[in-house]
Amino acid sequence: MVTVVGHVASEISYKYGADGKTNAFFQINSTERRYNTSIGDWEDGESIWLGVSCWRKLAESVKTTLSKGDPVIVQGKLRMRHYEKDDVKKTAFNLDAQHVGLDLSRVQSLGAAPVVEPRVGEDLVEEPVPF
Repeated sequence: MVTVVGHVASEISYKYGADGKTNAFFQINSTERRYNTSIGDWEDGESIWLGVSCWRKLAESVKTTLSKGDPVIVQGKLRMRHYEKDDVKKTAFNLDAQHVGLDLSRVQSLGAAPVVEPRVGEDLVEEPVPF
């Protein structure tokens, strides 16, 4: 099980399988940030790109909640696959996600505050002031 913090780096593709299972797939990019003491500022380190596969209810939630560019935290099983493209052997890494969520430490705002309906009638029983 691994946890990756990054950004949704692609549009989210969503498919219904013949067996009725839903699947969502997107790319995640995670770039290390490190403080360079010689220049006194933060700089980007190496980046890693991973495919993320989500199934069933998680796939439905991802499709309706996330979009390209969103900061996310993904936890799942890391898979490696080998393939050949243009006579060149390649390796790709994919996360079979078990948990996906917005990284709220890197979100500026999720929009307006929720609207709370005022109570009416008998709900407005006066309570004594404790002081």
